[in-house]
Amino acid sequence: MIIRILTFLAGVVALATPVLGQTTQPSSPVAARPAAEDAWAVAVERLAKSLVAGELDDTQALLTPRAAVRRFDGAQAEELWRMAERAVKSTVIGQHAYSYPPLVMAADLSADFKNAASIPETVKAQYTVDDETEIKRANTTAAQWLAEELSATDRSPVGVIVLWTPRPLPPGVKKSAAPAYDVMFVLCRGQKVGQRYKINTIVYGTPVATDAQ
Repeated sequence: MIIRILTFLAGVVALATPVLGQTTQPSSPVAARPAAEDAWAVAVERLAKSLVAGELDDTQALLTPRAAVRRFDGAQAEELWRMAERAVKSTVIGQHAYSYPPLVMAADLSADFKNAASIPETVKAQYTVDDETEIKRANTTAAQWLAEELSATDRSPVGVIVLWTPRPLPPGVKKSAAPAYDVMFVLCRGQKVGQRYKINTIVYGTPVATDAQ
C-alpha cells in the first residue's frame, strides 16, 4: 500500500508539518483550469511520453540548459541519458501536474494504481489505501517529500510521473521470458519560459522495492 512509501519518506521529512492550501491539478486537461496550469500539465505529459518512447532529444528539449537530474539516493547530478535509459519502454501508471503544495498527490497515486490494468494485484496492494486517516497522512507526507526533494515552495510548478519499468539485467544475465519490473517515480519542478514551462529539476528512482511481479 502507499503507506509503505511513507516509510521511505519519514526518514526525510517530519509528519507533523502542516500543509498549505490546496492547488492540485490532474493529468488530464480541464476546461476551467487557468492557461498557465494547463501549460505545466502539458510539459509533464510530454516528459512522460518522451521517457517511455526513448526520445532523448525530446526529453532534453523539455529541460532548461542547466537542469539538475539526480537519483533519490544520489547527492550529485547525473547525465540525463542515464535516467532516460532506465525509463525507456516503461508503462505510465500515472502523471500529475500541480502548483505546490499538492494536497491530494497520494490519493491521486493510489487511484492510479487501482486503475492500472498492467500492474499485478499484489503490486497494486502495496501502493493503494482506502482508509481516510491514512490517506490524509499520506497526502501530507507526499507534499513534504516534494518540498524536500525538489526545493519546492508555495506555487512552484511540480509534477510526479509513476512508471512500471523493466528492471535492468545484471551483467552476463540473459533476458528471460518473464522480465521483472519496478515502480519508478519521477519528480520534477518547472519554471516558466515565455508562454511555456521548462523543467529545471528532476529526481527519480525506486524508493520502495516491488515485492511481486
